Order: sequence, then C-alpha cells, then structure tokens
Amino acid sequence: MSRPNSKWLILPALVLAVVAVACGGGGEEKTLLNKYFMASKVSDNMTLSNIATVVFDPKSDGQMMSFNIVGVSEPKVTVLTIKPDAEALRAAVDEEKAFTEKKKAFQDANSDVIDRIIKAEGANQPVRGKDAAVQAEWNKWREQTAEHAKKVSEVRKKVAADQPIIEISCQDQRNPIDTTAYDGEVVSKEVTVDGQVKTDAGTSPKKYVFTLQRVTLKNVNGKDVVGRWVITDRKDAQ
Repeated sequence: MSRPNSKWLILPALVLAVVAVACGGGGEEKTLLNKYFMASKVSDNMTLSNIATVVFDPKSDGQMMSFNIVGVSEPKVTVLTIKPDAEALRAAVDEEKAFTEKKKAFQDANSDVIDRIIKAEGANQPVRGKDAAVQAEWNKWREQTAEHAKKVSEVRKKVAADQPIIEISCQDQRNPIDTTAYDGEVVSKEVTVDGQVKTDAGTSPKKYVFTLQRVTLKNVNGKDVVGRWVITDRKDAQ
C-alpha cells in the first residue's frame, strides 16, 4: 500500500486554520470575551469579578450565543498617578486630623458659649455681646471643616477611581501588594464584536464595542508587574 503524500494532509488543516481565524479570530481578545460571555450565561460572579467590571446580564442583556471580533483599535497608553494620588490622600487626611484636634481644643475651651450659639441659631435668634465674637470665630472653624472634608473627599475619589481596574488587573491574592505604592500605566483598546444574542423575544444580531484595559505597575520588588486584561466598558456600536 502506498503512503499518502503528507503535503495533502497538511494543506486542509492549514485551510481550516485560516478559515477559523477569518471567521472568529481575535487571539487574546477572543479568549477573554468568550470566557466573559460563558461566565455571564451561568451568572458565575466569581469568574466575572476577576475579568470584568461591567456585566452582561442574561436577564436584561440576553445571552451571547456566538460572536466574531470585527475590529480591534490601536492600544492607548495612559500614565496612572496611583502613587502621588495616594500620597496626596495621606497628606490631606493628616491635615484634617491636625485641624480637627485644634478645632476640638477651641470647642472645649468655649463649650458653654457654643452651646448657647447653637441653640440661638436653631431658634433663629440673634447672638449678641461676647457670644457674637465667639460665633464669628466658630463660623470660621465650621467653614474650614467643610473645606477639609471636601478636599479629602475629592482626593479619595480620585484614588478610588482607578482602584477597581488596578486591583483586578494586577493583584494576586496569593502574594498581595500595596498597589498604591507604585507608579504605573494602563493600556486600553476597543474591541468591536458582532454577535448573536438570545433573549425572550428570540435570537437577533447585536454589535458592541468593549473596552479592554491592562495595568502595569512599575518596579515592584525590582521588576514591572504586567497585569491581566480586564473588560471595563461596553456600549452599542454605532
């Protein structure tokens, strides 16, 4: 019996591989999105919490039955201000703490007068005499209290804004690190998907744009920590 020519066995496999790439390619994007849609179908929240910050709810969004990646944008790199933001927050909290101690000292030294001032203000009555001078000073303390609280809130909000993607992308629960102690950058890209989505009304074509992001922390124990890709946004394609 003659042996078949090996090149004719290899050729169909190559053709099938090319067809597979053309129909569904996408490499790491395809793998991540496939995992995302599979976990979404069965409400596997543990898996989803490790790969995404946005949901594809089977009750409201339907179930992705099949999809093709039809476009991937050029990656964009943004510098993260993790470390300076964390330092600014610590400084703001320390300032607020020192201020609060001074305010308490003033309040303790004038507690009787401040009680009368608060009662008069509550009854919408004027404050006169020496109490009026203390009221003016007390008003300054109250204004500065609001200013300190606003500053801490704004800096804390800035620190918190990047934490979900940083924690999911870079954090390893087996070897946790303080992600606020390092500089870093985030790479973002948009992936356009054509899919068949099943809802109670039936299966219909849908087109979405997903944002994928990956964080790199710089010089962690002498080397960069390159995080995993995370799905951070979803919108309907135009």
